[in-house]
Amino acid sequence: MNKDTRIFITGATGFIGRYLAQELVSCGYTDLTALARKSADISFLKRLSVKIINGDITDTASLKAASGQWDVVFHCAGLVDNNDSRRLREVNVTGTENICRFAVERRATKLIYVSSVSVNSGNEEVPLTENLPYKATNTYGESKLEAEKSAIKFREAGLPMAIVRPCMVYGAGEPHLMPLLAKLIRLRLFAIPYCGSARWHLVSVRNVASCLVRCMEDDRALGQIFNIADKEVFTVYGFFEIVSKALGAPLPMRLPRFLTRILTLIPIFGRRVKFLCKDRVYSIKRLEEAIGFIPPYEAVSELNRACVPLTRRPGKTA
Repeated sequence: MNKDTRIFITGATGFIGRYLAQELVSCGYTDLTALARKSADISFLKRLSVKIINGDITDTASLKAASGQWDVVFHCAGLVDNNDSRRLREVNVTGTENICRFAVERRATKLIYVSSVSVNSGNEEVPLTENLPYKATNTYGESKLEAEKSAIKFREAGLPMAIVRPCMVYGAGEPHLMPLLAKLIRLRLFAIPYCGSARWHLVSVRNVASCLVRCMEDDRALGQIFNIADKEVFTVYGFFEIVSKALGAPLPMRLPRFLTRILTLIPIFGRRVKFLCKDRVYSIKRLEEAIGFIPPYEAVSELNRACVPLTRRPGKTA
């Protein structure tokens, strides 16, 4: 695509959106506009010379008031929270419908939508492929499932679109998974169930950003749904071995199978144990076959990179 392509991004102050904006700038794209709430920290985007429009994907009035025309819309904004089903639906479903409508009204040539593997992660097949039936396992997944279905309706009505489904995303600045794991590992409050034999497939946020840009640049991506994950798959033990070493912390002990089975029977706590016991592997063959995309960043290096900000203990100055 031309480097002066007019690009509009939702969620650019969030984790994936920030990396996407940085990737676009690194690739030479100069005409970037981000939708941001007034309360959001936009300092990073200003340093990248990204134009800012104040608004909210759930506020149709603010979207109508946004002046400008854009060639490509990236929809990265979303809510990750299983505790408020009403707010999840408002942001993930209604917000997605609003942005699809916005793209149609602004005559965008394509929409790149960030969905999630959670829309069909309830299937037992390994690896999980894009063509498996919709089947979510939690409230967040249900909201992303409904949002993706809504987006597909706009695609079927004529909006050119590529849908990208990341799996568990990690990277420097990730606000949920890695900080929690670092804390639990340091406090020796974590143990690895089933001796760590389950397989985990994750994705570096930089691989996600690179994939999103490729989907914009290659028209063969239009009409497609893609899983995105790293090339490498780890055992749970292998994952924690890398992370513990990077943090300079002891490796969590491994729980034998009989003890793991007992722990899975404990209400609430058992669900968290089961999460670590399930193989979570995702096929990314469609990306390579359809648009020739292979994730460019190697997982071990990316995990080590993600741990660097977490090596500073609370209260410790640089």
